[in-house]
Amino acid sequence: MSYKPRTLFRLIEDINSNLFLPHIQRPFVWEDEQMLRLFDSLMRNYPIQTFLFWRTKDEIKARKFMEQVDWDPDLSDFYEPNMSKGGVEKVFVLDGQQRLQTLYSIFRGAILSENNARQEAYFNITSGDKIADTGLLYELKFTNEDIPLPWYRVANLLGKHAQRNAEELADELNEALNEREKEKPITDHETSDDQRAREKRVRRNMSQLVSLLREERHFWVQELDGVANEFPYKRVLDIFVRVNSGGTKLDASDLMFAAMKEGWGEIEEAIEETTELLNGTNLQFDKTFPLKCLLVAHGRGAEASAEKFTGDDGGKLLREMEDGWPRAESAFQQLRDFMVKDLKVYADKVIRSYTSLIPLFDFLYNNPNPNETSRALMRGYHYKAQLFGWYSQSTDTIVNALHSIIGKSLPTGFPIREVLEYFERRGNQIELKKSHITETRLRFILLNLVYVDQMGASPFDVKYKGNEPHIDHIYPRHASITKLGLASTEVNHLGNYRFVGATDNIRKRGELPYSYFSRLKTAGIDISKHLLLDDVSANPTNLMFDVDTYRSFRDRRLDKIWDIAEAIVNPERGGN
Repeated sequence: MSYKPRTLFRLIEDINSNLFLPHIQRPFVWEDEQMLRLFDSLMRNYPIQTFLFWRTKDEIKARKFMEQVDWDPDLSDFYEPNMSKGGVEKVFVLDGQQRLQTLYSIFRGAILSENNARQEAYFNITSGDKIADTGLLYELKFTNEDIPLPWYRVANLLGKHAQRNAEELADELNEALNEREKEKPITDHETSDDQRAREKRVRRNMSQLVSLLREERHFWVQELDGVANEFPYKRVLDIFVRVNSGGTKLDASDLMFAAMKEGWGEIEEAIEETTELLNGTNLQFDKTFPLKCLLVAHGRGAEASAEKFTGDDGGKLLREMEDGWPRAESAFQQLRDFMVKDLKVYADKVIRSYTSLIPLFDFLYNNPNPNETSRALMRGYHYKAQLFGWYSQSTDTIVNALHSIIGKSLPTGFPIREVLEYFERRGNQIELKKSHITETRLRFILLNLVYVDQMGASPFDVKYKGNEPHIDHIYPRHASITKLGLASTEVNHLGNYRFVGATDNIRKRGELPYSYFSRLKTAGIDISKHLLLDDVSANPTNLMFDVDTYRSFRDRRLDKIWDIAEAIVNPERGGN
């Protein structure tokens, strides 16, 4: 095993011809901001870590990279049957999928907009001298328009400009910019110093872009050779699982499936369908989650270890899992229904730990169709886990310990008191107090919690991937600070927050509350679910834009939020 430099040009050329993804790897999950930040890091010559590849002839489903990024793809469209066959040599990406997909999208591919328009990467070749509000020094954007200089289509470096050297290309671009400068009114012309500085930036930027593509010093690959049997399957499995347990975002499930398929040939398909079920709209479970659920329910512990399926007990475990699959399948469906109907979990922003859901599956596996009392206690457990960070460390240890409490038939219902006693012994907080609701870090969870009780559905349209929950200031932040003279801490306050979708938040802009909510009420929208207070819901014109009215509204609304939250989070006290 060794580290070797690789040009970006070579990496991009290998993608989908020799370089593939293990099929069960999670889909591409990076957001636009992360993609832009990677490009900025490369332009600054910052290191971006190595890539981990595995060369093999084993029979493992191969998946292609996306030629244009779709954040909600049907992964079956990207299967590569010929490269999946045993005896066919291919290279799998074990670590680096997100970075490689980003680089491919910038230099050769594209991303899809919400309306499925193909957007290509354009780089502002004059940027690099001033850090923007985003914290980025180099400007890159994706657009479906052919925009003029100083925006340069990056894919040209692998297209019509592939054979050009950086200096020649920079001179040509600077000449075009100089000609454009002459067309401006003389009062708007660059000074000689500004022109020289801009020309220098363009030369520097084009030199770096070409260097990224053609020089080996920027990208390093660590390749595990399974063809030469230096890294046979079992050894790679162990490496992969250990890397995963060290806190990276790798998904070990695909490599584990090969160790499992002889005992249960349909497990891969079953787990894949389950993961798609759980993800539903905007969630991002990987395939390891249902595997961990099954391991826990069958008393083998939550650790994702390949040895559990290849050791002496592996065959027995797989037979147990296959025989119990109808029961497990029902439990997964019930878990999904509970997440949607009871918890209203429609986005990652409102859940701090997916692992906390494994004990809920464990309970449902042994206690299907719980009554309303148990569901209230399960809901209380969930929100305590999110609010108090119960699963911030030693997650597998916690799940294993809870199995001894939860993982059995319990005629008395969900054992919330025993669960609370366990976390109290660990030194965790177990009871929501009024002081908690002012903690900024908890605002997304607390707002989601309120809407569980009030909305009966998501307060934002979950059909559109980009329409995730936004926090809206009922009294607009900017206007309240500048015109009312309020401190930001007074305005950035849970009593002044509500959830809306991104699209609704944009439409609202800075409209004042008496105007905005009067308009919604006239349109037949039930504003009481947002305002929570009967008097202003009945007559939103009472929300006058003055300091006293604001403070009274905010504080009374905070009290209402506390009443709702306390009943949901502390059901063991009889509040629900």
